Amino acid sequence: MKTGKPTRLSEKLNAELDTIRAEHVASISSQLKSFRIDLKNIVGAAQHAIASDTRRFQTETASLFETRLSSIRLWLTISPWLIAGMVLTGIASMMAASFLWTVHLKRSELTEMGLTRIERPEGTWLILEPSKTRLRTCTMGERPVTCIRIVED
Repeated sequence: MKTGKPTRLSEKLNAELDTIRAEHVASISSQLKSFRIDLKNIVGAAQHAIASDTRRFQTETASLFETRLSSIRLWLTISPWLIAGMVLTGIASMMAASFLWTVHLKRSELTEMGLTRIERPEGTWLILEPSKTRLRTCTMGERPVTCIRIVED
C-alpha cells in the first residue's frame, strides 16, 4: 500500500525519475512550442520578403519594359522615314552627280575635238569648228562614208 511518501529506495528513485521525466517533458514541450513559433515567424518573414521582392521586381521590370517599348516605338515611327529619306537622298545625289559628270565629259570631249552639240526640237546638230575639224569622204571596207577629220595641235 502506498502512502503519500515513498518508503523504499526503488520507489524513491522511480518517483524522482518520474519528476525528472515530467520536467523534461515540460521543458521539451516548451522548447518545441518556442521552436514552432520561431519557425512560423521565420517562414512568415521569408514569405513577406519574397512577396515584397517579387512585387518590386515586377514593378521594375514593367517600368523597364515600358521604357524599352516606348524607345522601340519611337524608332519604329522615326526610323522608316529616316531610312527612306536617306535612301532617296542618296539616290538623288548619285543621279545628279552622274548627270553632271556625263554633261562635263560630253562637253569637254566634244569641245576638244572641235565639235559643238546643239539640241533642237527637230534633232541634234553637230557643228564643226573649221580650225580643228574637216569634213571628208573616207573609205571603209571599200565603201565611201562621210568622216570628220580632227586636226590635232
